[in-house]
This record gives sequence, C-alpha cells and structure tokens, in this order.
Amino acid sequence: MADDDVMRRLARSSGLSRAEVGRLVELEVVVAGPGAPDTVLVRRLRRARRLRRDLGLSFDAVAIILRLLDRIELLERAASRR
Repeated sequence: MADDDVMRRLARSSGLSRAEVGRLVELEVVVAGPGAPDTVLVRRLRRARRLRRDLGLSFDAVAIILRLLDRIELLERAASRR
C-alpha cells in the first residue's frame, strides 16, 4: 500500500477521501507509489469518482468498468494502426 503522504495527495487531487483512494488501490484500479501524483493517475481517480457519484456504482463495479474501458482503448489503438 502507498504511504500516507501519497494517499493524502492523491485524495486531495482527485476529490476522493483517503479511504476511497485506498480501496481503489486495493482493487488495483490505480497503483500509487512515491513521488508526485501523476496526472494520468489523478485523472483515473477522478473518473472513478464520477462513476461512483453519477451512476451510484460500487467500488467493485468501478474497477470492472475502468478495466473494460482500458481494454476498449487498447483495442481502438490497435485497430487504428492497421
């Protein structure tokens, strides 16, 4: 698990609580490590926050949706290279 300072910065940057960021880290939706929060990581946390807020999804559902969206993006990139 990421250290407390990293979790605090991610929570502040994303609009989530430290407990929510911790849950998303546990589900491996994001991988938080030392150093300044990466803009991609914060954007992913904000997307998770919007899914929970707007659709009322559980953390598990958010994890599944974000992984599916990642896969779609990967497939779209592969298709555009052809």
